[in-house]
Amino acid sequence: MASGKPYPPGVLERLQKTELEILSIIDKICRENGFRYFIMGGNLLGAVRHGGFIPWDDDLDIGMPWDDYCRFREAAPSLLPDGYSMHDNLNTKGFSAMWTKIFKDGTLFMDEVAVESGHQQAIFLDILPFHQLAADEKIAWRQCRRGLFWQRMSYLHHMAHPHIPANTSLRPLKVFGCVAIHYTVAQLFSPESLKRHWLNQYEADYPLGTKWMNMSCTYNELLDEVTLFPTGEIDYDGLTVCAPHDIKAFLGSAFKGDYMTPPPMEDRYTHLPEVLDFGDGINVMEGW
Repeated sequence: MASGKPYPPGVLERLQKTELEILSIIDKICRENGFRYFIMGGNLLGAVRHGGFIPWDDDLDIGMPWDDYCRFREAAPSLLPDGYSMHDNLNTKGFSAMWTKIFKDGTLFMDEVAVESGHQQAIFLDILPFHQLAADEKIAWRQCRRGLFWQRMSYLHHMAHPHIPANTSLRPLKVFGCVAIHYTVAQLFSPESLKRHWLNQYEADYPLGTKWMNMSCTYNELLDEVTLFPTGEIDYDGLTVCAPHDIKAFLGSAFKGDYMTPPPMEDRYTHLPEVLDFGDGINVMEGW
């Protein structure tokens, strides 16, 4: 769940350093093997506005076009160095996302979602697939709607109590609805069948257009191919990483308004975990 509460002193900086180590490993693998990727979301905004992490940000996301994503997943188990591993909803119990995470083994990052779903989540980097949509606009929007629907069903398969902000209209009804859907979806679908439903709309033989979308997240807009490719480079806290081709267009799609002005303190959210262990068996969040 998103939180406005800060981390204990020094902990967020240590977490960011660990995540940057994972990014460095993934960047090296991608460059050596020809896998396209780009930083995205708040990380891209952080690179532009702060030269790296947004000061209160606590996660790292990269995007990959679907073909590169599939090739990366096939090769990663043999390319990742000791101490790092690849996880998704097919090989990891309680994993609710339709994308891939790279874990730093031996660590723990247990937020409310991981705790409820029983997912032993390590400190991680997210790799999110981007799909090229059908040329037919109606089919493309249907792909978007169905992709996001099955991602939501996967979340509700694994948890009955997703975060619903306190000021949401009809909140009690929606809270009850999530609980009811959770037990229904958990009975009717396995993680494997949910993944198959999610993939179905991309495997049909449609003529492809020039629009792309990250089908794993509910907040992204359609992106023009020229916004993403060919990828460029940008500095991220001293590490040269890959970025979308048109950074301004990407950020303008992801963030509305004056995104170069930091938000007020009350809107600076994090994924504050209940358990954060850097590998030494100490939960640095205990008592915080």
